[in-house]
Amino acid sequence: MWQNMLILLRDELAGVRAERHRQAAAEESELLRDRQKLTALADSLGIAGMLSDMSATLLDGRGDVETIASWEIEDDLDEEDEVPKPQDAGDDEEADAVTILLSWEENGEREIAVDLVWDGEATFLQVNGIEIRQQREALEQALVEAFRDELEL
Repeated sequence: MWQNMLILLRDELAGVRAERHRQAAAEESELLRDRQKLTALADSLGIAGMLSDMSATLLDGRGDVETIASWEIEDDLDEEDEVPKPQDAGDDEEADAVTILLSWEENGEREIAVDLVWDGEATFLQVNGIEIRQQREALEQALVEAFRDELEL
């Protein structure tokens, strides 16, 4: 009787484990698709190219452009390291973000951060923490304003 109960439990566990594995694989696949969409949106808006243009035109090429995907750096961090987060992201949120930075030295360290964030429900575009429309024209205007703000023009 005892052995029969264990065998039935083992069979039940096998089914539950298989379903959990299937669900985890489906969730991982969806997460990868969402991340690919986020990266594709950043590319389609031309964010890195626009920041490179700003560096070349306004900074004589002295600016550094860097792209950071939150999911690529999380595994590489030590406990005391901090994942860069968009300014509106809370500590309890599990949002994915692509951050493209233009940084340069001019009377101190200067930086323009463009964050493209997927919070599981919607995508947000921010320039230096200010949310803007996901359109190139809005991004162009926001980048010019952010540059002006950084240099206090």
